[in-house]
Amino acid sequence: MLHYIPYILLFALATAVIYGWGLWRSVRQQQDLSNMLSAKGISKIKKALKKGPMSRKDLEPVVSTLTARQPFSSEQIGVTDPGKFLDSILPYMIRQKMIREIREGGQTLYELNKK
Repeated sequence: MLHYIPYILLFALATAVIYGWGLWRSVRQQQDLSNMLSAKGISKIKKALKKGPMSRKDLEPVVSTLTARQPFSSEQIGVTDPGKFLDSILPYMIRQKMIREIREGGQTLYELNKK
C-alpha cells in the first residue's frame, strides 16, 4: 500500500499544474485575444498600404471583418466598430514607425514608412 503513495502524489501534482495552467489561461484570454486581433489588424493594414497611401475611410473596410480566436477555444473576438479599432491601432503603428501620416489637400492619408 505504501508504494502507491508516490504515484498518488505525482497524479495530484500533475492535476494541480494542469488546473493552474487552465486558470492562468482563462484569466489572460481576453488580453491574448485582443493582442491577436491587433496583430491581425496591423498585418492587414500594412498589406493594404502596400498599394499606396489610404485614408481612414479607405482603411475601415480592410479591418471591419477581422476576428481572432485561440486554438482549442470557442471564445472569439471581432471588430465591431472599425473607426474605434483604427483609433487605437493607427497611433500605435505611427509610434512604432511602421506607417506615417501625411496631409494632402486637407485630407489625412497613411502610408508605409520607407526603411
